[in-house]
Amino acid sequence: MENFGAVYGIFAFAAVIFGIVLLICWIVLPFALIGTKPLLRQLLSEQRKTNELLEMRRGTARSETEAPQRR
Repeated sequence: MENFGAVYGIFAFAAVIFGIVLLICWIVLPFALIGTKPLLRQLLSEQRKTNELLEMRRGTARSETEAPQRR
């Protein structure tokens, strides 16, 4: 039981450090998410362009590879 105070002190210190790290993350995270918003918009724009190009290519590829209809 003599070491109970020392062990409790170590756990209390670890809990305080964990709490401080968690608090810092809690404060910083919203700013990090706001900072990535323009990047996400740019990625979505590029993805839409890619999808449009793929659709155009798919449409031309279908018309070129279509076999003549047999009667």
